[in-house]
Amino acid sequence: MLEILFIIAPVFIIILTGYLASVSSYIKSETSDLINSLSIKVTLPLLLFRAMYNLDFSTALHMPMIFGFFISAICSFFLCMVLARVFWKRRPGEAVAVGFCAFFTNAVLLGLPITERAFGTEALALVYGIIAFHTPIVYSIGMISMEVARRDGASFQVTLKKTLKSIFSNPLMIGLLLGIFSNQIGLTIPQSVMISINMVADGALPIAIFGIGVALTRYKIKSEMKESLMVASIALVFYPALVFFFTYYLLELPKIYVQAAVTIAAMPAGLNVYIFASLYNRAMGLAASVILTTTLLSVVSITFWLQLLRSL
Repeated sequence: MLEILFIIAPVFIIILTGYLASVSSYIKSETSDLINSLSIKVTLPLLLFRAMYNLDFSTALHMPMIFGFFISAICSFFLCMVLARVFWKRRPGEAVAVGFCAFFTNAVLLGLPITERAFGTEALALVYGIIAFHTPIVYSIGMISMEVARRDGASFQVTLKKTLKSIFSNPLMIGLLLGIFSNQIGLTIPQSVMISINMVADGALPIAIFGIGVALTRYKIKSEMKESLMVASIALVFYPALVFFFTYYLLELPKIYVQAAVTIAAMPAGLNVYIFASLYNRAMGLAASVILTTTLLSVVSITFWLQLLRSL
């Protein structure tokens, strides 16, 4: 157990440092916007570009693992959406936003460093394979569901166009696609340019994780506490358990694939759940609460999942 805590502790210490720096006014909470902008538009795209550029796709793109991961994500999304409608009487569009909170995990900012520390670079390569599909699949499901659910929803053609524009204008997606393209055509990047990319990419995760801590001071756990706990139970327990069932029992994949997929599924909700809710002005308070709730509870849940996965 102590070994697991030593694995995840550095990541959460950085989050706590950012949180305390903001609470103490050493850094203003508004700084999180600048940190987030720097991370999303510059450092993380370069990190993903470098990863895709150097990635061995024959190893990373393991389709049974990817299938097990995303079928579990879709099940979690619809389960959470149905529960939001039935038990919390959410309107259709709000229910979609609530469901989105349950299956958009913090795969990049927390998933990458924790996976690498827990299972090494072999598992990390598999995680990049998941990440290559993560944004387009999750955003497509969320946005199309939202447009269908809203009474003022647009036609399918307009919805599809809007979805594709949102996905492919995302800086993270641009970094991914450029890295994949460069990899596939065998582009040779000059050493001086690659050194510059490495310098920026190496600092991407610590900066972004620190920014999470700063940003958390802006969110509050409001009256949606019970609903937030419902979403957290799906995101942190049901979702990774379903991935574990598919990859380990049903598909009987080697343990490294199970470890990579379940670890990413076990991550807390990413900041994109609030961005998605804000985009449609649906369940924004709940989305903010879920980010804080799942991040806090994930200290315990991630410890449990890593302990289980390392015992395979």
